[in-house]
Amino acid sequence: MARSTTTEPQWLSSPIKTKVYNYRVYHLTAGEKLSYALLAFAVGGAVGYLFFGGLGRDADGMRTMATSIVDTIVVGGTGIAAAWYFLKLRAEQIRAAKLKSLERQFRDMLESLSTSLSAGSTIVRAFDDARTDLAQQYAEDAVIVQELNTVVAGFHNNVRIEEMIVDLGERSGSADIESFAKVFQTAYLKGADMKEAVRNTHLVLSEKMAMSEEIETSFVASKNESLIMVGLPIVMVAILKSSGGSFAEALATPAGVACTIVAVALFVGAYALSRKIMSIEM
Repeated sequence: MARSTTTEPQWLSSPIKTKVYNYRVYHLTAGEKLSYALLAFAVGGAVGYLFFGGLGRDADGMRTMATSIVDTIVVGGTGIAAAWYFLKLRAEQIRAAKLKSLERQFRDMLESLSTSLSAGSTIVRAFDDARTDLAQQYAEDAVIVQELNTVVAGFHNNVRIEEMIVDLGERSGSADIESFAKVFQTAYLKGADMKEAVRNTHLVLSEKMAMSEEIETSFVASKNESLIMVGLPIVMVAILKSSGGSFAEALATPAGVACTIVAVALFVGAYALSRKIMSIEM
């Protein structure tokens, strides 16, 4: 089962005491935190001001001290809330993207392993061949190539290869990779047919990933619609307020503020619900 917690370190120690990546989490760098926080603060503050800015004016429509205080609270509060939420969201997005890349490359590794084992190679030789094949297919710095470097290095340092695979499965945060690691460990220790074990796992994983990608593709339109659903009220309010008239004045009344709060809460809640419904957990 995929796990994610910000309390975990980004780097862990492998069975051969080298630094290995923890795919279960992603910690934003200081530069990423600053840039993403500033961007989210600016957007959140602008949206907050659009909906709730300019309150507390006098009878002549002039700004007062209360207006400045309310604007500061509105811009600061919505900006901070947007920055806090977006930092968490962005870190999870990057973590998920890295995990998806690992799973895709891991599937290709299984295919290479299956081919090598079918040709009569030993397990260690098959992993070494897979490392060479994937370095040509991707690059030397690809995540799966780095992981295979660690697996092969473990064998040469007298660490059993199944221990290295289990370590990868635990660090991956992927249910599929972790399941393969457990199957591999059991089959290897009991002397099972590794060629069939790897081939069957590759087939199951490929079918599962293909199904997941098909579902994600079918959700693209719905995800775009949910973004439009959130963005449309912002555009409409901006147009109506900029056009003048009684609309802006109506929003500044207590009833208008209350209605705006309810409407914004409904739109945000609907967006959050749509994201939860469309999140794929396979």
